[in-house]
Amino acid sequence: MVAAVCLTLGMMELRVGLGRPVDAPRLLFSLSAFVTAAVCGFELGMMRADSPAEFHALLRWGDVGSCLMVITLAAFIWVYFRSGNQWLALAGPCLYGAGLVFDFLPGSSLIYLNITGLKTVETFGGASYRVAVGEPNPWNMLAYLGVLLLLIFVIDASVRLARRGEQRRAIIIGGSVVLWGLIAGAHSALIEIGVVRMPYIVSVTYLVIVLAMSFELTSDVAAAAKTARQLQESERRMDLASAAAGLGMWAWDLNDYEGWASAKAQGLLGLLDSEHLTQAQFMDAVHPDDRQAVKLAVERSITDDRDFEVEHRVQVGGETRWLSARGRVERNAGGTPILMRGVLLDISARRRSEMELQHLQGQLVHTSRVSMMGQLATALAHELHQPLGAILRNAEAAELFLEHDPPELDELRAILADIRADDRRAREVIDRLRALLKRRSIEPLALSVVDVLTNIGALTRADAAARSITVDIEPGSGLPSIMGDGVHLQQVLLNLVLNAMDAIDGANSRKRMIAVRAEYPGGREVEVIVNDTGPGIPSVELGLIFEPFFTTKASGMGIGLSVSRTIIEAHGGRIWAENNATEGATFRFTLPTVDKAAL
Repeated sequence: MVAAVCLTLGMMELRVGLGRPVDAPRLLFSLSAFVTAAVCGFELGMMRADSPAEFHALLRWGDVGSCLMVITLAAFIWVYFRSGNQWLALAGPCLYGAGLVFDFLPGSSLIYLNITGLKTVETFGGASYRVAVGEPNPWNMLAYLGVLLLLIFVIDASVRLARRGEQRRAIIIGGSVVLWGLIAGAHSALIEIGVVRMPYIVSVTYLVIVLAMSFELTSDVAAAAKTARQLQESERRMDLASAAAGLGMWAWDLNDYEGWASAKAQGLLGLLDSEHLTQAQFMDAVHPDDRQAVKLAVERSITDDRDFEVEHRVQVGGETRWLSARGRVERNAGGTPILMRGVLLDISARRRSEMELQHLQGQLVHTSRVSMMGQLATALAHELHQPLGAILRNAEAAELFLEHDPPELDELRAILADIRADDRRAREVIDRLRALLKRRSIEPLALSVVDVLTNIGALTRADAAARSITVDIEPGSGLPSIMGDGVHLQQVLLNLVLNAMDAIDGANSRKRMIAVRAEYPGGREVEVIVNDTGPGIPSVELGLIFEPFFTTKASGMGIGLSVSRTIIEAHGGRIWAENNATEGATFRFTLPTVDKAAL
C-alpha cells in the first residue's frame, strides 16, 4: 500500500516536474517517492526471506535505498526551502554513505557484522514474518549520525524559512522530517539491540514525509492554478483593451520560435484562429517584398538588444494592409534572449494618407519648378537666342560660299564646326530645362557636388547677367560623392539663388554678388552654402521662412523654401538660414555622403 501511494504520487509529480521550465523540487520529490517504493519492496522481501543469505542481500539493498532516501530528502529541503547550512546538507548523506562500505564487505552489513539465523514471529492475526538474528555492527552509528546531522540541517533550514514568513511550510515539511527521523531511528535501534522483534518499517514511517511534501507541492499547484485563472482573466481584459485600441499582441519563445497571438493580432495577419503563432506563420503572412527587412529587424533586436521596430505589408483577402510591429527581447539572468513580445497596429489609413501627401508634395515641387522656369524665361530665351542666331548667320554665310566657283570648302568646314558647337550649346540649355520641368519622384544616386553646382551656374548665368549680378560658383576640392537626386537638388539651389537675386534687386545693393560653395568639414556630410549681399532677413522672420505659404515678396507664393526643406529632409539632410555679420544672408544645407547613406 505504501509503495502504491509513493509510485502514484511520484508519477504525478514527475509529469509536472518535467514541464517547462523544469521544476527541480518536484523531480527530487518523485525520485524520493520512487526510492521509498523500492525500499518497501526490500523490506517486504526481508519479512518473507527463507535464508540468512537472502535476508542479507535484501538488507544490503535496503541500506542503499535508505541512504538514497536521506540524499534525496536533503536535496529536496535545500532546493525547496532555499535555505539552510550547505555543509550540514552534505555532511548527513556523506556520513550515511560512508557506512555503506560494510554492506559490500563479505559476510557483513551496515546493521550486522554477521547474521546467524532468522526467527519467525507470529502476529495476532495469524500472519508471520521473519527477523534476523545476529551480531550488531557498532559502525552502524554512522547511519544514525548521518540521520542526526540531516535532522539538524532540516531544523536549521526550517527555522530560517519560518523567519522569512513561510511558517506553515516550515512546520509541515520540517516537522514531518523530524518526526520520521525520531520514529524510524528509535524503531531501528530497538530492533538491532533486540528489545523488539519487528521488521524494518523505515519506508512506512517515511510515508509521513512523502505525504507532507506532496501536500505542500499540491498547494503550490493549487496556487498556480488560481494564478493561471487570474492570468486568463487578465489576458481577456488586456485582449479587450488592446482590441479597442486597435492593437494586436504577440509573443515568441526564442528557443523554439513558437508563441502566442491575440485574436486581434491573428486577424491583422489574416491567420485562422489558432492557439500558437510560430515565426514561420508570421513570416508567411508578411508580404514577400518586406520579409527580408522584417528578418533583419528581428536579428538586430536579438543580437544588438534593440527594440524591434518595423513596418511591413500583409495580404488579407486580396487587400494589402500596412502593419507597424513593435516589440522587445527579454533575456534571462545570463543575458541569453529567451522571449520576444510586442504589438501589431494597422497603419493602412496612415500609409494611404502619407502616399496622398507625397503625391501632393510631388505636384507642389513640380509646380515650384515650373514657377522658377517662368522667372528664368526671359533670360533663358536670350541664352537660346544667341546660339540659334549664330546658327542662322553661319547657314547664310555657307550659302554664299557655295555660290563661289569652285566653292570654298575650307570656309564651309569651319562654318559647319561653328554650327555644331552652337547646336550643342542650345541642346544643353534645352536638356537642362527639360530635366527641371519633368515631373518625377526622388531617385537618389551617387552624385558629384561639383557637377550639381556647375549646372546651377549654367542655368542662372543669363539671368544673373541681365540683372548685373555676379554668381560665383566655388565647388571646392576633395569633396566626397553625395547621395541624392540631381534634378531635385538643382531645384533647391536654383530656388536659393533666385531668392538671393530678388533680395539684391529689392535692396538696390551696390555690391551685387552671390557666392555658392560646398565644404566638407569631415564626418559623413557635405555642406552647401549660398551667400548673398542683400538686406538680410528680419530676425522675427528667421524662424518662419521655411513654413508653407510664408513669403516676404509682394508676388511670392511662399512655397519655394518650404519645398526646398521637404526635398533636403527627404535626402536625410537639414537646411537653415542665418544673417551675415556685415550684410546679406546665408542659406546652408547638408547632404549625406555615399558612405553614410549606405549604412
